[in-house]
Amino acid sequence: MTVSRACRTCGTMQEFRKFNAAERAAVRAEKGAGHFVDDYWRCTAAGCRWYQRYLNRGEDGLLPEELRIQPAPAE
Repeated sequence: MTVSRACRTCGTMQEFRKFNAAERAAVRAEKGAGHFVDDYWRCTAAGCRWYQRYLNRGEDGLLPEELRIQPAPAE
């Protein structure tokens, strides 16, 4: 499931999806083991690392570089 949201990094409306396990672990490592991360969503645009809570843009940030969305290979 995805939702359309404004992405601060991309500067346009983008599709966002819920965090996967690696993304949850990265944000927990950054914010502390007790931090609730089950309602974070991330931009799915190629090259983007932006994330935010579903309804609260004040709780946002950038995922680590290794979790950057890679562009689809050219055919």
